[in-house]
Amino acid sequence: MLWVLATSIFLLGYTFVGYPVLVWGWAWVKGRGVKRGTFTGGVSVLMAAHNEAGVLPKKIEQLLELAKKEPIREIWIGLDGCTDGTGERVKEKLKELNIQYSMYNNQCSSGKGEGRPIVQVLEFEGQRGKAAVLNELMGRAGQAIWVLMDARQRVEPGAIGKLLANFADPQVGVVSGALVYESAESGVQKGAESYWGYEKFIRESESRLWAVPGATGALYTIRRELCEPIPDNTLVDDVLIPMRAVLKGFRCLFEPSARVFDLPSARFDQEGLRKRRTLAGIWQLARLEPMIFSPLANPIWFQWISHKFLRLLTPFFVMMTTRVGSFSSRMPSKNTIMPCLYAEIPAGTIRRNPPHNLCRRAPAAVRPCGRNPA
Repeated sequence: MLWVLATSIFLLGYTFVGYPVLVWGWAWVKGRGVKRGTFTGGVSVLMAAHNEAGVLPKKIEQLLELAKKEPIREIWIGLDGCTDGTGERVKEKLKELNIQYSMYNNQCSSGKGEGRPIVQVLEFEGQRGKAAVLNELMGRAGQAIWVLMDARQRVEPGAIGKLLANFADPQVGVVSGALVYESAESGVQKGAESYWGYEKFIRESESRLWAVPGATGALYTIRRELCEPIPDNTLVDDVLIPMRAVLKGFRCLFEPSARVFDLPSARFDQEGLRKRRTLAGIWQLARLEPMIFSPLANPIWFQWISHKFLRLLTPFFVMMTTRVGSFSSRMPSKNTIMPCLYAEIPAGTIRRNPPHNLCRRAPAAVRPCGRNPA
């Protein structure tokens, strides 16, 4: 049983300490550069939203403001069965911004004004799931580079341009932005902020080495030709879509200077639900895209196993460490058996009594030193 305990402790240490140090050193020695340059084309912004009435109108306003300096040509928004009036709030915001639009077949379309991108809003009556909505948007977007993002976070001015500069390198297929927490007051928020700082350290190293196994769903860019429809039940689209590009031989980079801002969850249950969904999504990928787990097909298989897969097994490592440690503590040891022998406890008593009971039955003079049997 000791080998199980030792293996579990080793894998826990490797997953959270050993691998980050290893990949940092590896990237320092074998890191690969990226050819950067000015991006001259246009991009399509894709965003799926469900019940985001409080944040989506502000996000549209921000994107239109960013489009004055960023090459945003299209904004595609999919409303996934919203029940909080998100669609009405979006229409009100478009009117407020003096953007003409018309409604047909549950689609709100705006014409392109001077210096403004085309805004397309697809409103679905029933909730279909984020992946299904993204498939609809990907089937319509027309620019060479797509920018995928969520509704809640605020994109820093210039962030999209920093992502696009990496596409001057023909080997780059996906570029991920960096999530930054604007404030952290509660224990949950501070924990999330600390974790993300640790995660960014690992991603920067993986990016220099070759590719990151996944992107930040709040903001990432991808070449149009690398995007394919994903299963409608996909839980971690921001992992599956980039990893499919990696399987095709393209790099998935992490760009720390392209920042997107968010507020971390202040509740343990919300943060726990998000993490459980992510972990479940990684398990799901074994069925949706099994080639990711193949060392022959996945050029970053070692990083995938070390960064993503071993984290899934963390609960099992902890459980085995706890179980084996607890079992070992109940095993009769020299300090327990010898006093029992001196007290002439009949044979078989050890099997019928827990070790701490045996110590109570031993005379005080022969009890193990430094232990309180009570």
